[in-house]
Order: sequence, then structure tokens, then C-alpha cells
Amino acid sequence: MALEDLAGLHWAMEPAAHPSEPVLAYVVSGFDRDSDHLAYDLFVTDLDGAQLLHQPAARAPRWSPDGEQVAFARIDNGRRVPACRSLAGDEWVIPAPSGDLVDLRWAPDGLRLVALTATTRPPPTRRQPYRVTSSDDFAPIVAHDAWILEPDADPAIIGEDLGNATIADWSPDGGRIAVVSDKGVNRDRSLASGLWMWDLTTGNSECLVPPVVPIYAIAWSPDGRSIAYLAAARNNANSAINHLWVYDLESRTGRRLADGLDRSVGKPVRGDDERAIGSPILSWSGDSVTAIYAEGGRSRLARFGLDGSFENVIASDLCVLEFSQGAAGIAYSWSDPLTPGEISWLDTTRGTTRQVTHLGESDLADVQIAPTTEVSVVASDGVRVDGWLTVPDSPSPSPLVLQVHGGPHYAIGERFSFDAQRLAAQGIAVLRANPRGSQGYGQAFADGNLGDWGGRDFEDLMELLDEVTDRESIDANRVAIIGESYGGYMAAWAAGTVDRFEAVVVESGIADFLSSAGGTVGPTFWYSELGGAPWDNPTLYMERSPITRLHRVTAPVLLIHCEKDEMASITQSEAIYAGLRDLGREVEFLRVPEEGHFFNVFGALSRRLERTAVLDTFLAKHLGAEAVHQQPEPKEIDS
Repeated sequence: MALEDLAGLHWAMEPAAHPSEPVLAYVVSGFDRDSDHLAYDLFVTDLDGAQLLHQPAARAPRWSPDGEQVAFARIDNGRRVPACRSLAGDEWVIPAPSGDLVDLRWAPDGLRLVALTATTRPPPTRRQPYRVTSSDDFAPIVAHDAWILEPDADPAIIGEDLGNATIADWSPDGGRIAVVSDKGVNRDRSLASGLWMWDLTTGNSECLVPPVVPIYAIAWSPDGRSIAYLAAARNNANSAINHLWVYDLESRTGRRLADGLDRSVGKPVRGDDERAIGSPILSWSGDSVTAIYAEGGRSRLARFGLDGSFENVIASDLCVLEFSQGAAGIAYSWSDPLTPGEISWLDTTRGTTRQVTHLGESDLADVQIAPTTEVSVVASDGVRVDGWLTVPDSPSPSPLVLQVHGGPHYAIGERFSFDAQRLAAQGIAVLRANPRGSQGYGQAFADGNLGDWGGRDFEDLMELLDEVTDRESIDANRVAIIGESYGGYMAAWAAGTVDRFEAVVVESGIADFLSSAGGTVGPTFWYSELGGAPWDNPTLYMERSPITRLHRVTAPVLLIHCEKDEMASITQSEAIYAGLRDLGREVEFLRVPEEGHFFNVFGALSRRLERTAVLDTFLAKHLGAEAVHQQPEPKEIDS
């Protein structure tokens, strides 16, 4: 697999099962060279792939209750607005509310929709000093609103007193809407949200679940008596796993389902594309709720019974990433180490599965895919740590790249990795790992690096690396480490902690915890991750910051950072660059203009290709592998 193959990849995503027939809507994403960005096409097909409808520049399909129409988000000059088409091709004009469309939900009568929008702050034009009154003044999103949309009527905002509305769902009788809102929450200090019920007849709202922890998904039961919801186990803690709850509207009480499951519901395994980044999905089926959860490096689709039962719906090791449930079956998107992204159909009556899309057959027709195998080690404290190793077909031992994921509370695993396959084609093996802090292994494992970044998590990586480099297929003398975000922090930390890497790539990384704690991500993240504020534990903030270890760095370092990174300021990489230059170390710095923190998912194709070419050339130079791409060197900044 070569660098240029990125432009030809496609991902099937956002499946929507027809309410009653074996028909589905879904979206295919892929790069459009003319626009230099990802493009999205909506399709409606039967299970044989016969096309019933095609809508360019559209995503997020939602079937009407009678299955005759599909509502969706039309992409219009970068803005997402609501639209609707029938299978006959007729279009229903929906008045567009202000803001960017986030989600659409049909009313049971099929005549109205509730729309969720996000209003983005315009670029600053102020030329005079102005006061900042809260951390929200720095946020790119100004407000999240819920609207009622219907033909021949202006959009009507609901629950203006509910604050930011981020999730909404209709009651089966169409008279009420459940809303997740941050009403009453001090955003400077809390990430919590509450569950509210809005009565469309009276205009009154009622708080069902107070804002104690974040709520990430809701689904009203078909009988109207209950609302299922996902809630974090703790507030202000990214490591907290999600629990599945059901709120009983008669008793006004909630209870947790599958309370013996020590896994995070609604958090699939992450990969190269955007699937698993958005809001989790919940869906009712009789007396059970269907949802995805991560177990190790796999995303499982499971049913959670109201009686406490729990069972996996699909018995395979692939990663289920999204799903939609209809009367005839379940449509789901998935990936595995050989497959970027397809959609399959589960016939829930027969228990059989059928692949609907076959994008990889053409995208990867001329590409050799290297095998990926799961590896593990029992760490020095007795805990198992998993990784995934991709090894090229080579007669001699291969150099190795240790790639550390971001988060830190994500999980990687049985998903296709463009980075791993591209590097394997250049003769470089790739080890991806789930160290302490990763999801998929329980709450204690996810909490395992809290207040200890660069500690137990780093030991996990080194001990797994020891196991892999003992293999005959790996050249232990040619090893590099790369990482993005938290992974970038870990690469920078490793560079100043051990002398075993021939090259280090720090992408969107963290150099200094003290300056990061007051950054745009905010105290709610850093105080949880580091076990308190800087004044509570100044020693840890200093000692675990890679900036304090630059004098120990001996390996060549490549820094990659986006100039509009909204989560890890580019000043973090600037500090590393300045320090290493002052020390006379070998360091390169690639600045990426006009891009943010999720550049490697949503960024412009041309900039992603240049970034990857620079990365590959750097690794080839220092690992002795053959560089298969040549790109002009970026201009250096004189210092």
C-alpha cells in the first residue's frame, strides 16, 4: 500500500435500516480531489446492492416511520442543512434552522422532525479590548439548540430555557421530547449534563436525571414507559466507562442494565476514519436495548435485557462501529485489519449475516495487505497488555515502529490501519498497543494512568516492545516510536527517558503540563488526568513534562503540529523544537496550516499527503528502510 492509495480509499458508514423491509440507507465517504476534502454520498439499496436512491453531498440518513422518505443532512458550502427525499425522488423542502445540523429525528406522525444544531463562533473581528467572562468564550461552538421542523412553517426552537441541547428523541405518542441539556451546569468546572422531558402541549419541561455526570445517548422505549440512556461512571473523567441505564417514567427511577459488565458501553474501537468518533447509538428491541461496547481491541454489538441479561449479537472478532435496527434486521458498519469499512446486514430472524457493500474489492484490488496479529505480554505487575503487530513479508528482520494511540482513553485493535499497511509496504513493521489508560479492559485499567502519565502506561509499552523485539522477524536495533496527541506526549517522553529509539515522531503532542493545564481543553480534563491542579502537585506537573527531559534526547526527532490545533496548542511543539535546537540535537518541524487536532481524520487531502510523505522519508532515513515517496522538504524556520 502506497501513500497515494489514501486518496482512493472509501468507507461505508452511517447505516439506517428501513423500518420494515430488508432495505437500507448508508453513506460512502472518500476523498474528492477537486475539493481536496472528504466527500459524502448517500445511497439507498436493497441487500443485493441494487441502488434505489443516490444523493450526493449528503449524510446522516433517517427513515420516516412509514419508510417512504429519507431525511438527511445536505452539505451546502460546508454547512449541513436538513433535507428529505422520497424513494421516487421527490424532494420535501425543510426550512433550515440557524446553525449547523448535528442530528435529525422523525416524529411518530411522519410530519415533523426534531433537529439539533450547533452554532459556530465566527472568526474574531474585534479590534478593541474585550472582557472574557467564562471559558466558553474560547469555545468554537457558541450554542447547541433543538428545533421542531415541519413543512410550510418556520423552524421553532424548543426549550429555550434548557441551555445547550445536545441529544433529543421523541416519545412514541409524539407529545414529548426527551432532551439532554447542560442547564444549570457551570461549564468552567463540569462536563455534566441532565436528562429533561419537554412537553410540546404545555411547553413545560421536567428534569428526569439531574446533571451529575455526562449523558451521551438516549432512546425512548416503543411503549413510551422508559428512556434508555448512557451515562459516564464519573464526572470530569475521560477515563470513566459508560454505563447503560433505563429510566422508568412511572416510578421516576433509573436502574443500570448489565451492572456486572466492566466495559464502556457506546465506545467502539478507534481507527483511521471518523466512525466511532460521533455520538453513541442506542436502539430498543422488545424488552432489550442494543448497543456497542469495546472489549479488548474489538467492538461488540450486544443486547442488554431489562431482566439483567446480556448477550453479544454478532459472534466475530471484527469491530462493529455503527448500527441501525429495523423490523427485518440490523444494518451495521464494520472494519477488521484487512477491511477499511463495509456495511453488512444481520437477519435477526434467521441469524444470518450478509455483506452489502464491497468497497474494498475495488479500493484494494491492486494492493498487497500485510497480516496483522494480536500480541500480548503480562506486565511486571501481572496485568495483561495487548497490541497488534503488522509485519511485512521480508526475508530479513524488519525495522519496527511503535505507534501509540491518542486519548489516552481510546482503544485500538481489530481495525484496518492505513499507517500500518503503508509502512509495511516499505518494509517497516508496526506495533500498535493498548497501554494502561485504554478502554476495553475495565475501569481499573482505564484509570491506570491517572496521575501517572509516563509511568505505568510507559512501562506497559516498553514491556510489550521487549516481547516483540525478541522475535526473529524484528530487528531490535532499528526501532522508532511515533504518536499523536497523547501518543505524541508518549513519544516525546520516551525520547527523553530511554535510549532505544533510532527515530522519534511527535505529532500534536504535549511538552509542558503546566501550560497545557490552562489551555483550551481546560482544567476539567487535566486535573482529572494528572490527579489535581498544578498547585496541588507541582512536582508531578514538572517531572512528567517532556520539556524537562530534552537534555537527555539523543534520537532524531520529527515534530508535526497543526497551526489551528484547538486541543493541544502548537506552542507545545514549538517549545520542544526551540529546546532541541538550543541543545544542538537533530530535529525537524512540520507545521500544518489551516488544520486542527483531528487533521488525520478530517484534514485536506493534499496536506495529509504531504505530512505522510515527510513522515515516511524521516523514518526511512533513520531506520534504513527504502523511502517510496519523495516530497519537497518543507521550508525551515530560521532561528
